[in-house]
Amino acid sequence: MELVLSFNGSRGDVQPGVALAVALGARGHTVRMAVPPNLVDFARAAGLHAVPCGTDTRALLGSELVTRDLKSRNPVVRMRAVAEVTHLGSRAAQADLAEISVGADAIIGGSVGQERSLTVAEALGVPYLPVHYCPMRTNGVASPLAQWGLHPPPTVSRASWRLLEQILWQTSRAGENRLRSDLDLPATRRSTARRIADQGVPEIQAYDPGLFPGLSDEWGAGRPLIGFLNLTAPTRALVGTDAPSTELLTWLDAGDPPVYVGFGSMTVDDPARLADAIVRGTQGHRVLVATGWSDFMADVSDDRIHVVGAVDHDAVLPRCAVTVHHGGAGSTAAGLRAGVPAVVCWLGADQPMWGQRVARAGAGVSGPLAALTAASLRESLVAALAPASRAAAESLSRRLIEPTRAVEAAVQIIETALPTGG
Repeated sequence: MELVLSFNGSRGDVQPGVALAVALGARGHTVRMAVPPNLVDFARAAGLHAVPCGTDTRALLGSELVTRDLKSRNPVVRMRAVAEVTHLGSRAAQADLAEISVGADAIIGGSVGQERSLTVAEALGVPYLPVHYCPMRTNGVASPLAQWGLHPPPTVSRASWRLLEQILWQTSRAGENRLRSDLDLPATRRSTARRIADQGVPEIQAYDPGLFPGLSDEWGAGRPLIGFLNLTAPTRALVGTDAPSTELLTWLDAGDPPVYVGFGSMTVDDPARLADAIVRGTQGHRVLVATGWSDFMADVSDDRIHVVGAVDHDAVLPRCAVTVHHGGAGSTAAGLRAGVPAVVCWLGADQPMWGQRVARAGAGVSGPLAALTAASLRESLVAALAPASRAAAESLSRRLIEPTRAVEAAVQIIETALPTGG
């Protein structure tokens, strides 16, 4: 079977797709991977046939659209920003994907850019199988109201999802129909979520059911929760760039397990203020800072703080006492796999939901990054490092679905949904 895997966004968005692509290739399928230009080398290092598609996401994530508008407290501004991010460079990205997908039997893709993947699949007459990293469809378990600290009853949660779906559709409808016109498709009145459901194919939920009790029962086989996807050790070795250096390993060996601080690809509004809060709020602890796509804290001079560009979470986080991160799905999963409690300092998007899930599991605390101070960080670290939080994190780690099993489940779902190529 010829498959195109279209994964857009940051490395955290693309890496699970790479894990899936490697497994599908090992099963004998012909796989082409469409990724942002800045992540082509990363995907190729894993042994994949990867081609550039769409916008350089590293540049996008540093833009004012993301750093300011997408984090606005004004819901109208935030929704407009979501729509603009969704459609920024969409015509060129869709043209790229259409060319890459010629001859494909199916397109498999993440939630970022799913409108393009669905439209190209429809134009080619092949199915689109989505891979979601968090709940994105109407349900009574996890609500988009999490960013306001709310955990409403199921009826309110479902209503909030339906309202959000309509807001997003009305905001993006004109742009999406322009994209359809580019591929000679008629305009549609149905939202992307509805049209995906209309295909009758499974919507793979690549996160752990243990964090969302009752969601598997509510959604059933149509939206299977398979666990978090992750690279195997051999693939991580191929990628290689984040392997712990001798210097880092020596530093880890030289003292107590540190506080890990990393915000991945996120760009913070006031890095100097945040750095000061972290330096003062972690007094008494050793600290490992991963700068990710920014130079955050790279110039800090403090013997107890070790700064690196990026790290292999699977190798390093089990050696840490607690993680402080933005609540991205990948960072959350890595910390939980390591059995380490978390202080989630979220910025927006799905991050408040992950923070809420960590807190509800008793495996840490959560709050907005904008409200973080030295005092609040000290309090959060005390809470996260309490015996009860550490025990909850270790218990949850033991219950998580192994990434290899999650990837195998995703491959099986894809092959079953597309039996002609299995």
